[in-house]
Amino acid sequence: MSHQSANPDQSSNPVVRVGVATGLTVLGVVLSVLLSIPVLVVSLGVTAQFVVALILSELGFVAAALVFLRATGNGLDYLRLRMPDSRALGIVLAGTFVLFAYRLAAIVAAQQAGLPLAGNSVTQLAEEGVLTSLLLLVPLSILVIGPAEELLFRGVIQSYLDGAFSRAPAVVLTSVLFALVHLPTTWVATPDALAVTVTLAILFGLSILLGYLFVWTDNLVVPILVHGLYDALLFGIAYVTLSSGAMNESGAMAF
Repeated sequence: MSHQSANPDQSSNPVVRVGVATGLTVLGVVLSVLLSIPVLVVSLGVTAQFVVALILSELGFVAAALVFLRATGNGLDYLRLRMPDSRALGIVLAGTFVLFAYRLAAIVAAQQAGLPLAGNSVTQLAEEGVLTSLLLLVPLSILVIGPAEELLFRGVIQSYLDGAFSRAPAVVLTSVLFALVHLPTTWVATPDALAVTVTLAILFGLSILLGYLFVWTDNLVVPILVHGLYDALLFGIAYVTLSSGAMNESGAMAF
């Protein structure tokens, strides 16, 4: 008599796959929090504490991805990590520009509609005068944030959902989870339901673009680099503009 394997990677049931994807997202958040706890008991300066906590929290997403690979018996080839060729590097540059242009257009549209925008813990630190945090986040975006988040959301979750859905639903569902994972920090920074909703909607759109870059190139390194460069560009611009006092609250919103 045949029976279904307990291995979640072998199930093509959409409900099971959505459940596993949601569970992986929750696991990533939980591990991020747990890994960040040591920072609370160690005496560090404000900037150092923020940077260390950020790195440890991002490692929570990496840990969740590794748990999935271990549980399903998949190797690193599941992630489709390949050295980018000249075409892929061109797509990285174009993709970074498209993400930045999309963000600007979305912010302008929200402002024209009179909609509020939320910030996050980074903008809070910047507003408190700890501008060094923004400068440090330029390299950290490329080396830590982009790789960690794309590893889980595109490399694992989107690939896993693609096994039960067509590519479009997989990209959309992954983007919903990606946006929701930013809900806690966005809400803490700006406890306004409308502002948080608008900001998460913009993040959802950014995630859609990253998801299709992965689909188009079939190389996880591409969205990793685009995500990292995009964040680095925003943090660098924020540092320069906040240093000169030129950025208002809406201009400094969610990265």
